[in-house]
Amino acid sequence: MEFFLNDKNKKKLELFKELIFKDGEKVSFSYLQHYLGISLSTLKRYFDELEGDFQNNPELKQIYFEKNMGGYQLNNHSHFKIDYLVIHMRLYYLNESLQFKIISSILSQHYATAEELADDLFVSIPYLYKQINTLNEQLSIFHLKVIFNVTENLQGEEKFLRMFYFYFYWNAYRGIIMPAESELNSILSCSNMMKNLQTNYCSSVTKRIKLMLGISILRQRKKTIQLSTEIKSILQSFIDVTHISTIVKKYFVSEDEHLFFNLMLRSFISDIDTSEEKKLLYHSFSRTSPLVFSCELLINEYEKEFYPSTPMSPKEKNSIFYYVLIGLVHCTYFEINPLYFFRQVLINEQDNIEFLKKYIKKHPKNYYFYKNFRKNHPKFVIDPSFNLGICMLLTILTDMFLLPSVTIYIQYSSNNFGSVFIKNRLLTLFNPETIHFTKKISDADIAIIDNFEVHEEKEKQKFFFVNSFLDERMWLELIVFIQKNLLNND
Repeated sequence: MEFFLNDKNKKKLELFKELIFKDGEKVSFSYLQHYLGISLSTLKRYFDELEGDFQNNPELKQIYFEKNMGGYQLNNHSHFKIDYLVIHMRLYYLNESLQFKIISSILSQHYATAEELADDLFVSIPYLYKQINTLNEQLSIFHLKVIFNVTENLQGEEKFLRMFYFYFYWNAYRGIIMPAESELNSILSCSNMMKNLQTNYCSSVTKRIKLMLGISILRQRKKTIQLSTEIKSILQSFIDVTHISTIVKKYFVSEDEHLFFNLMLRSFISDIDTSEEKKLLYHSFSRTSPLVFSCELLINEYEKEFYPSTPMSPKEKNSIFYYVLIGLVHCTYFEINPLYFFRQVLINEQDNIEFLKKYIKKHPKNYYFYKNFRKNHPKFVIDPSFNLGICMLLTILTDMFLLPSVTIYIQYSSNNFGSVFIKNRLLTLFNPETIHFTKKISDADIAIIDNFEVHEEKEKQKFFFVNSFLDERMWLELIVFIQKNLLNND
């Protein structure tokens, strides 16, 4: 969605976020310049413009901007929470984009001709078409295109339209605006569904479910979803096993609509299913499905590579299987890179690819594992064009579940209990599963020492000198030192 923002508004929004999250604290010019990558004069201009933008929003009163010596400060005396203020200002800047206005206009009403839309947006027809051409390049990710005919302004299969509606309305408005809200409320008013949702889920999740349910109800009146036999067999497990599916079942005109809605929940809401439900799902998926079989094959080979001595815990395996299977469904059914749901979709495609490549480059083990897996299993069902996305998904899941670890050697000879003190304190500061101790310096990734004796260093081994184990400054430096090694450990 940040694709719609120009560079200046992106910077102003980031500036606002930095100030509002440090509500009441001064933030220095030097920090803001470095964080935003701008000059001091540009920073001052953006701050003044940001203050003016708030003055143009009469409902956002009691937000006070202060200029202090060497920095800025923002004070929130309004009744609005920080997250609402950020969403509201982001939407304010999105609405300054003509391409955003084009999308929001054609989703809310139909235009038979480009002339009608140009009149509504107060732009010339040639300029409108120029913006639409750029916009269509982004919409091609969803296999959609802006058109003008007697029925729709977005051309594409219903599954792609439905996905885009969900994506756009949530990412742009985050519950501030709900399409056809009055009609939706009348449909839901005679039901305990919302009360049931609010009992089981947080407000953000409840808002998303309501949004997705509303779009499903309204869209299925125009055209219903039809699923392939294999996708239906996979999605049936979500109906049979998960609690949320039962709550919303009555609102759908067909089984395919209900199944599709369950897929959308898993595409846009993190952890909508509990650990116990993921366990039940893992065992309920039919292994005769080529997608499920391929998913299990990939996870089993992944386990052999990344968990060579101790197998995955059932919870880890259930979760990784769950996310990878949904990713494979995205690749085959939606023909879309699954990683687009981890990041904002409407961004520069080349920038997105470069981001993925840089992330994977930091995790070469994942890259070589997946490369060898595809070579050794040519019948894996996913088209090679999605290799980057699946590899990235596995890399993220590795970061999520596989704890990095370092082996530490401690030699503190200044007194007889310094080594024990350092070891025990490290165990209180770090997860005991991430740091291991050795009595052989040759086996260590990190050697914590209090002398400069010559040691035979192994490749990539790091040394940390300790003058006094009671020095608190030393402890801060040591914590950062170990954290960096854990983050860089592959």
